[in-house]
Amino acid sequence: MPTIHLFEDDRCVDLHPFHAVEGVQGIRFGAFLQSERWASVERSLPLEAGGPDRIYVNARWIPGADTLDLLSSLKPGESLTQNNVLLAQWSRHDNDTAREIPQSAPQRLLQGANELFAALGEQIEFDRPALQTEWDLTSWNGQGPSLVFGTPTEVLISPSATIKAATIDAEAGPVIIGPNATIEAGAHLKGPLIVGRGATVRMAARISGPTVIGDGCKVGGEISNVNFQGWANKAHDGFLGNSVIGRWCNLGAGTESSNLKNTYGEVRQWSERSQDLVGTGRQFCGLLMGDHSKCGIGTTFNTGTVVDPACVIFDAGFPPKHLPAFSWFNARTQEMLTQDIERMLSTAEKVMARRGHALTAAQRDRLSQLHALRLQRG
Repeated sequence: MPTIHLFEDDRCVDLHPFHAVEGVQGIRFGAFLQSERWASVERSLPLEAGGPDRIYVNARWIPGADTLDLLSSLKPGESLTQNNVLLAQWSRHDNDTAREIPQSAPQRLLQGANELFAALGEQIEFDRPALQTEWDLTSWNGQGPSLVFGTPTEVLISPSATIKAATIDAEAGPVIIGPNATIEAGAHLKGPLIVGRGATVRMAARISGPTVIGDGCKVGGEISNVNFQGWANKAHDGFLGNSVIGRWCNLGAGTESSNLKNTYGEVRQWSERSQDLVGTGRQFCGLLMGDHSKCGIGTTFNTGTVVDPACVIFDAGFPPKHLPAFSWFNARTQEMLTQDIERMLSTAEKVMARRGHALTAAQRDRLSQLHALRLQRG
């Protein structure tokens, strides 16, 4: 059976800051990481004599219903393209013959970081059948003190999940609660929503979809249209909306993020590609926070703030709309320092060890590269 190897193209920069540490393959969109999606496709590829040992696939490509047929039809020396974007290759040769996939079979690719929250509703619905099988989900059976609004079949729960006296509103979309997830007493969940494996929704939390709470996260307060990549904490009160939060982030108690300007106008946001603030075309846009970043109690973020990986924000005040990687920022004095790499790695190891994880050599190397780039840029 051929193996699938994911590659990144020059448009991956628009997914900043979420590809910076784990690569595009580590980005969660909907229920699954890109690596998980393609691992599932790989397991289904037919074994054919004379076929390639490996197929190279664009990491931004979101596999759909026709993906398996497209890859299975790939011939030696051939590549698949759509709209001049390379999707897959038999081999990594520039002279491969391109076969254009017709517009009648549109293929979806991750285009930008804001899409990770803005297009969640459609992706949650697309992922629902796969989750039902993988997580052995069953419909709400009416037992216990919780109250459901809408159709019970729209509330899907893993047998190992725990729900304590919650209110669940599935009128606008499904509410899916994964294996070993815990919903504490008094929480209100409004779909479309996925609560991932081992995640905890704290008591009295108010969560509105489309939202995905990635594996191992602990969330509370008011949350609306947020994509938590996994293993992040926003366990206390405070509003977070139209946002994406990276892995191993921690938001202190009372953290607030604006997602709408006072003028109701277009939100401007940092672009890694242009190295400047640019218009997003969006009225609602909150916080993009990269992996391993943290903020102290009472932090307040402006609309469209981008926090790169491995930042620390503390004290009262508004941080700037962009914090480069490894920023050590005092929001009261506006003093910006560069965090020491060994100090940051030591903290990351402690944070991850509490959840039974450890930094891999690849993660350590990538964080070290980001730190060197920060020092180079100044």
